[in-house]
Amino acid sequence: MQSFEFIDLILFFGISQGVFLAVTIQMIKNKNRSANKTLSVILLLSVLMLLGRMVFFKYMTVTLFRLTIVIDAIIFVFGPLCHIYFRRLIFSKNDHFKLPWYHYLPVIAHLIFAFYFVFISQEDFIKKYNSGYLNIPFLIIEVGGVVSNFIYWLANMKLLRMYIEEEKNRVSYKQGLVSFLKFFQISIGVFIFFWIISFVSSNFFDYRVKFVNYNSVWATISIFIFIVGYYSLKEPEIFRISLQKEKPNQQKRLQEDQISSLEKELQQAIEEEKMFLKPNLTLRDLSERLNTSTHNISWYLNTVQGCNFYDYINHYRIKEFLQKVENNEHLDHTILAISMDVGFNSKSTFNKAFKLEMNDTPSNFIKQLPVA
Repeated sequence: MQSFEFIDLILFFGISQGVFLAVTIQMIKNKNRSANKTLSVILLLSVLMLLGRMVFFKYMTVTLFRLTIVIDAIIFVFGPLCHIYFRRLIFSKNDHFKLPWYHYLPVIAHLIFAFYFVFISQEDFIKKYNSGYLNIPFLIIEVGGVVSNFIYWLANMKLLRMYIEEEKNRVSYKQGLVSFLKFFQISIGVFIFFWIISFVSSNFFDYRVKFVNYNSVWATISIFIFIVGYYSLKEPEIFRISLQKEKPNQQKRLQEDQISSLEKELQQAIEEEKMFLKPNLTLRDLSERLNTSTHNISWYLNTVQGCNFYDYINHYRIKEFLQKVENNEHLDHTILAISMDVGFNSKSTFNKAFKLEMNDTPSNFIKQLPVA
């Protein structure tokens, strides 16, 4: 048994926080509940993975080593659960989404293999291990883990791209959770990359990269999942969209008189009532105000106006911002305060929209204005 080290305190803190988050997330009402159920399971599995690593390296017994082989089945569950989390989180009508049973064949095969070596005698296990009998199975397990997690990572990237493409047709603001999901995917991608580097270097070049190996990668992933848990505690529910895109219609969706009528109603709602001032305005809000379908408005904006809902609304927000600057409101208020007044929900979103509309930054644009 090794002596107590500072790293043990860190790992213990991580384990306790993982359990705390898994329980606390379930207490949040009306906020991504179906997705958070999956996230709680991922958190608890991360705790189990972290606990297995900490206990094994602390006590280093044959019995614990055999139990960690069982715990390693988590590497085949992580990918499917993350995919379920994405589906339930960002797409409507996916609250009870589940993957078919065959997605779990790798973990079933791993558990059969692991439990076989748990129940054989310790002498037989040591003999097989020392003879190199387990080298090939361990190699197959790690290859399977890398491939499995990479496949589900690609599947989640596809889902996220689909969502981001459709998001601009549905909401007029940037959602923080989408940015975080990008960060989540990039981070997991980096972890998988280092896992591959470690695997290739140790198995094909007989060189072990210091601090980068199977154990350190999965310990880091486990701790990273806790960050996801903390973020989910404060992030508002995401605007979910349909996974099925509307099939393109070669014919006109609306007749000329309908287009003209919709155009007038849009002008009334946007230019006169200034609905764009609502920071969290959605296509659904606008369709309810105009008493028409979201598909009709989306078709009109995409086909007639040649833009998406996000850019359409932000055009009017920038227009309103320029009007306020023309009225010299920037002399008494900050640029950020005015941008919030016209409907933007963040400085970065406003800056990007302004640069796209005016081909200049807000501060530079104001500096170039003639002095009154």
